[in-house]
Amino acid sequence: MDLHEAAQELYAVLPRDFTSERTTLVRTAKEAGHKELAQEIGRLPKPAAGAWAINMLAVHKPEVIDGVVRFGASLRAAQEESDAAAFRELSQQRQGQLTTAVHAAKDLAGELGAPLSAAAATDVEQTLRAAMADSGAARAVATGRLVRALSGSGFESVDLTDAVAAASAEDIAGTNSPTGPAAEPARKKAADTKETSRAKDKAEDGKAEKNKAPRKQEAKEQATSLADRRAAKRQAALKEAQNEFDAADTKAQDAEKRASEAWEVVNELARRRSEVQAEIDEVKKRLATLEAEVIGIVRDTESAESDKKLAVRTATQLRRSADQAQRRVDRLG
Repeated sequence: MDLHEAAQELYAVLPRDFTSERTTLVRTAKEAGHKELAQEIGRLPKPAAGAWAINMLAVHKPEVIDGVVRFGASLRAAQEESDAAAFRELSQQRQGQLTTAVHAAKDLAGELGAPLSAAAATDVEQTLRAAMADSGAARAVATGRLVRALSGSGFESVDLTDAVAAASAEDIAGTNSPTGPAAEPARKKAADTKETSRAKDKAEDGKAEKNKAPRKQEAKEQATSLADRRAAKRQAALKEAQNEFDAADTKAQDAEKRASEAWEVVNELARRRSEVQAEIDEVKKRLATLEAEVIGIVRDTESAESDKKLAVRTATQLRRSADQAQRRVDRLG
């Protein structure tokens, strides 16, 4: 067992079992005579709730992480190629991809017995958003050994310092360039574009050789001007698409935050309702017991009332008999 294997095993357990599992791994390393490894394992930090949820996706539902990574590679490729139409379309789909992945993390955490809080769910979304924007972050979330949430918008590299436990260079290497199978179409498109451009330039050069120097210079200037206008148009379209996405994304995040808060309120009300219902059931049981007791008391009261009346009648009769006997004694005396 090495540090990488130990970390892979440790970060796959439930949060409540993390400390005890780390202690077990430390003990195992010590018993095997690997004191330095035991110390390294002992220093492995417990992951934040959001990071743990993403680790669980990497372990139990890797297809969710793979979908996020591939989508992010396509999005970055469209941005690098200044393909405004593709970028706009993918940007519109991004929030749906994130929402689906976050729901998968919530469902999985609930199934494993460690439901996510609203704050942890927000960390999950933020981290997956960073993985879409940065290839290094994409590699980090796929390790299954994430320690903390990540943050990034795509305009700068994501800070991965101390983000992955027992990290190697392969775990966090990368830039904002597309990587993996999902990036191949983008690379092919870029290569084809360059090849077409070279062929076009060569043809124009050959044609220009046949013309006079003034016309050659004029054609060159026109081509440069047209290319500049096209590039400026693409950049303007891309900027417009980015602005539209940023505005829509902000609204979507606000709406999701409100939905998450409403979800927490519903859960709290449901819990309180269960508690109140349990109290009502208990009171009903107590009331039934007291009603039965009242019925017994009423029955006993009626019986005692009857006994009282009989006793009064008997006492009255006996008193009358005693009075008569007293009068006879008085007469005879």
